[in-house]
Amino acid sequence: MARRLIIVTGASSGVGYATVRRLVLNEGATVVAIGRRRMFRIESLANQVEAGRLTSFTGDMASRDSANALIGKVVEQFGHVDSFVHAVNRALKHTALEVSDGEFDLTMQVNVKSALYGVQALAPHFRRQRKGALVIYNPTPVETAAFVAAEAVYTASAHALSALTAGWTRQLDPYGISVYEVAPSPVTEATLALNTPHDQLLVDTLREGLFALEGDEATPELALTTQAPGPTVVREYGGLKLTSY
Repeated sequence: MARRLIIVTGASSGVGYATVRRLVLNEGATVVAIGRRRMFRIESLANQVEAGRLTSFTGDMASRDSANALIGKVVEQFGHVDSFVHAVNRALKHTALEVSDGEFDLTMQVNVKSALYGVQALAPHFRRQRKGALVIYNPTPVETAAFVAAEAVYTASAHALSALTAGWTRQLDPYGISVYEVAPSPVTEATLALNTPHDQLLVDTLREGLFALEGDEATPELALTTQAPGPTVVREYGGLKLTSY
């Protein structure tokens, strides 16, 4: 991934931070890390790599104005973007019967709109350069009865994000832009975390998307048809990786 410019959102903690760390330390990529707070971890990481390999921006991708400004700043500074990795995710536990308007809106704002605003801001640039790769991190668990009861609102946000990913695939495929949804079972305990390293799954998926950019030039003049593909969905349950096309 050397010389590739990759934007990672949700970069200050969790899977987002781990993904940034893998990209700059193990893959040789140039990364723009975007986070809402606690960016000191990214700044410390930047001191471990050569100057210019890791740039950090602080902002809220769940705000349309902030997302537009952040993506615009990246494009202006670097001139191009090879990939966008959406890693903003919060597992908010709310039942469907008790959830308040504020809690419901917050779940959708954080888990769905942050991706929506980022992709909308970056899509015009991807279309102009006729290539790019979108990787959407969307942990989607096996929906047991207990999970559906306790976290129905989170499940709703995951399904909404999957629907958006399918729509982006149909709109962007004619421009040579690959769309991937990484939807593993959420990490909830230490043993599961060891068996399902989500950041490695994201990096592996990203590598596949970037290699796809080396193919033939896209032909965006072609009209969208009902034959347009769905997103490539990568899932992982208990260490078993499943990919659907």
